[in-house]
Amino acid sequence: MIVWLVAASFLWESSFVVAAQETQKAKPSSKPTTQQSPPKQVTPAKGVQGPLEQEAASLKKEEIELAKKLMLEFPDSNVPIVLMGNIQVRHGNTAEGLELWKKALQLNPRQANVYNGMAWVAMSKGQYQEAINHWQKVLQIQPKMSGAHVGIARALMALGKQIEAIGELEEENKISPKSGFSFYLLGHQYLQQKDYDKAKKNYEAAVAVEPNNTNAYYGLYTVYTRLNQPKKAEQFLASFKKLKAEDMKVLKDRNDAYSDLLTVRKGAAETYVTAGRLYLESGRFQDAEALLKRATAIDPNDTECLEWLVTLYQTTNRVMDALQICKKIIKLEPEDPVAYLNMGLFYARLQRTAEAEESFFKAIKLAPEKSDGYRELAKLYLKSDIKLQEAKNLAEKAVKLGPTAVNYMALSRTCDKNGDTAGAISAAKQAVELEPSNPIYQQIYQALQKRK
Repeated sequence: MIVWLVAASFLWESSFVVAAQETQKAKPSSKPTTQQSPPKQVTPAKGVQGPLEQEAASLKKEEIELAKKLMLEFPDSNVPIVLMGNIQVRHGNTAEGLELWKKALQLNPRQANVYNGMAWVAMSKGQYQEAINHWQKVLQIQPKMSGAHVGIARALMALGKQIEAIGELEEENKISPKSGFSFYLLGHQYLQQKDYDKAKKNYEAAVAVEPNNTNAYYGLYTVYTRLNQPKKAEQFLASFKKLKAEDMKVLKDRNDAYSDLLTVRKGAAETYVTAGRLYLESGRFQDAEALLKRATAIDPNDTECLEWLVTLYQTTNRVMDALQICKKIIKLEPEDPVAYLNMGLFYARLQRTAEAEESFFKAIKLAPEKSDGYRELAKLYLKSDIKLQEAKNLAEKAVKLGPTAVNYMALSRTCDKNGDTAGAISAAKQAVELEPSNPIYQQIYQALQKRK
């Protein structure tokens, strides 16, 4: 029997709106961030400050000091420069922030998130064409960046170029099929063009993604009114009025000082996460842990902080600590399939097969279109020497969903374990063709061929 050396891989997906790393050795999962409005700027309150304002001021000072420290300790990295630019813009010092971003772009011009930030600053100043230019650079660097097309569309709408805006929004919806905001905007544009069928379709899509999208309900009311369907129109008008009343109550009860504090906390937590990433990738694990823990203390509901802690603990082989953090993420995001996938991987490393199996089942249920859960469950069965035919079926499903080298190699292993040497060779050959520079795949393929 061949010794299989392909280790279970942690499949992280990253999406950051702060400083872009030159290299990303560990990349935790995070949900796509679609920035559809400028980052909220929180300016210092005038007059006597209460405890909320004092905490906000303290956090802002704290994150600036941290960014200064990073600039000193990582003089060859542009990440601290971008980070300080982010902070200055959030604190209302836009001119200083822009200068820092420009400096960062001189060091590394391929930073989509920097151009994205500059685009929103231009939008806030009414410089719509400049904003479009920045977003076009974003798409040159990162063609599938969520939010870029919708940003261009909003700028085009401000310039009165409605037809061009429709094209951008259609592109956005291909990239971000769960963006209720872009579906709403597209519905509104089609309504203005009197294309009621397309307007209805997009408003309905907005509501399907975001059931509390107040404006989409009003759009549907308008569409059905113009289509002379009063019963349907009244239905959506009633939904609109109900949601509008709830929105007004929230506005009435809102504490501006507390809302500002929450914004400052979120920004400060992002600063600490970025700092933690820098130290983690520099191998300074103790410093990284302290910074990431500070991020979670500032914003306990921010799963990105926790995801980077998982990465740290995985990197330093602290499996039990990583597992506990996965459980915290699931409490905050119970529908996150990647958290269950990673929890299953940690249980597997601890040889807790039943719990690993349950976690992989949950990952598959939450993301049946993704191959990861099927593959890792197949590998679990192989490792435990149980349900071998089911393992093969799972690996075949993984390959069908994602014909990648790692999936083909899992299939090869399951075929081999089930006595299907020809299938094992065929799958290994596919893996080698997809990743010809992988020496382990080459070794396994050659060993299988000798057994023909």
